[in-house]
Amino acid sequence: MMAHITYLSEEALTQKFGRRTRRDAVPSAEVSATGASLFGEIFEVESYLRHQGSSFVRRFDANSYLTITRALDYFDLSADYDGDLSAPFRNCATRFCIISFTSDWLFPTSQSRLLARALNKAGVNVSFVEIESDRGHDAFLLDEPDLERTMRGFINGAAEQAGLGNTHAS
Repeated sequence: MMAHITYLSEEALTQKFGRRTRRDAVPSAEVSATGASLFGEIFEVESYLRHQGSSFVRRFDANSYLTITRALDYFDLSADYDGDLSAPFRNCATRFCIISFTSDWLFPTSQSRLLARALNKAGVNVSFVEIESDRGHDAFLLDEPDLERTMRGFINGAAEQAGLGNTHAS
């Protein structure tokens, strides 16, 4: 449950839950097994996190998640290039669009800027956009008009550059 809070920003959690409480539906005899409140009430955010945690373990194999998380932790594109992140991108013809959300704790804007600078150093065509959002890492999954406009503009620009005309991506 603790990891889940990194997918939402502090502002989003506050707006969604504040300090509201609710009666705990779990009898006090089951407190030690469930983490339920000893006082008969729990914060709304606790109920939400408990639900998300239970839902998560039903949908994902814990070992698969640990493997993916470990792969993310250990991945270092620059490791084979003496720490030069731009080196793997030299002579790359691909256009890149890097989009960052101000409240994303999982992939912070500072890391996105670092990648954009490395791509620029390699002479690669890169666009970088930072979108103001209080929705945390999950912002890319939600209705975010600035994300849609950015993606539409990038795709249409790539299509025009490739001679395909405006694709009117929606």
